[in-house]
Amino acid sequence: MSLRGVVRGRTIELEADPHLPDGTQVEVEVRPCPTDALFERLHALWQLTTTEPLPSLEEASQQAAQALAPKRASRLVQAMRQK
Repeated sequence: MSLRGVVRGRTIELEADPHLPDGTQVEVEVRPCPTDALFERLHALWQLTTTEPLPSLEEASQQAAQALAPKRASRLVQAMRQK
């Protein structure tokens, strides 16, 4: 079994429960984690993205209505043709 944790003085705080009873003796092999951890890679990726302000609720509603308008119009035209 391999678990990750954080060293705090003489204590290692594990990220997950080892599912062992308290007082169980274990052998620990200490190896530092690589410095380019997932968080650092995600942070670098995040810096590459641009952030644009989100539209207000009213603007979003108008954009959605405009996007749906051609579909509604074509349905109405089709319904009129069928009559």
